[in-house]
Amino acid sequence: MKKPKTIAKIMISGYYGFNNTGDEAILTSMVRAFKEKIPQIKIAVLSQNPLQTSQTYQVKALNRLHLISILNCLRDTNLFISGGGGLLQDSTGKGWSILYYLGLILGAKIVKVPVIIYAQGIGPVNRKINKKLIKWILNKVDLITVRDNPSKELLENLGVTKPSIYVNSDPSFLLRRKNTIDIIDKYPYIRELIYSNNSPVIGISVRKYRESRKDLRGIFAKLADDLIENYKAKIIFLPFKFDEDVYISEEILSLMKNKNQANVLKTRLEPEELLSFLSRLSLMVGMRLHSIIFSTMADIPFIALNYDPKVKNFVESLDLSDLLLELDDTSLKNFKEKIKYIRENDDKIKKILSKKAKILEERAFSNNDLIFKFLKA
Repeated sequence: MKKPKTIAKIMISGYYGFNNTGDEAILTSMVRAFKEKIPQIKIAVLSQNPLQTSQTYQVKALNRLHLISILNCLRDTNLFISGGGGLLQDSTGKGWSILYYLGLILGAKIVKVPVIIYAQGIGPVNRKINKKLIKWILNKVDLITVRDNPSKELLENLGVTKPSIYVNSDPSFLLRRKNTIDIIDKYPYIRELIYSNNSPVIGISVRKYRESRKDLRGIFAKLADDLIENYKAKIIFLPFKFDEDVYISEEILSLMKNKNQANVLKTRLEPEELLSFLSRLSLMVGMRLHSIIFSTMADIPFIALNYDPKVKNFVESLDLSDLLLELDDTSLKNFKEKIKYIRENDDKIKKILSKKAKILEERAFSNNDLIFKFLKA
């Protein structure tokens, strides 16, 4: 006999358990918000590393590839949440991940579980079959929230018309900074990274990117050396995905002349710890979306590398397109021009970031309000 569904049992699907700070930041904010609003809520998360996810968030965690276990859990679930992040796209993961996420959504609907698409950045979607599947499956879901206007426009262009689509923001804007002293007590060597005798501390977040024709590693090494030589800066490479970003950061460090003034953060900080660490910087050069999002939250000027449309969408939403650098235009000369612009407009940029961060935080709350209203109904 099928068990009766009790109040507030939620399953969350996303790119969790892969040591990607951006996605873990999203999950952190979601789980906390849900538990604070509905203390008795039961949450199941699909994860690549169920043990780690379960211990970190105090939730039930299922192996994201054990489909039988997922379906069994779905039958006793009140709501399936797909998100957030950039799940519905076919430009990474060999283009197959979109089928996985759409398959989970369809599976939930087959067993008659309501589905919410939560704070996602949609696209790019290149394959015709994927465009057709998105139209077919997402027209069956109950509610959609996205983190930018281009995502809504893409869904509408693909023919998604039945559920309401709300434009809010990335859930990471609900993160809370940790006390820096507590972080230093937990990781004593971080004191040496943060404090630098009044020299500017500049963060660089890099990632693998095979589509660029340029040797980005060499350009980043030259940039770091130039910042050290001309601004007496201290450079910290901040990995947002372990161990992938650590590896490429160390490659760049090996190409530098001034290695003694640069370090790679090799400790995997929790999202709110990394946000607190980043708030001590003077500038961020970011090739990860959430390095730019975290900079915005901390009012830290940045140079954003446009490796994906989601980066351009976000920076343009801040009205700070002058801080965006196209990958094809990546060069030491163009980096220096961006740095000059930031130095000349530092106060203006910080005021814009502060204002926009507050707006985006309010929109992130709206994502959760919609879920709570849905559950109540």
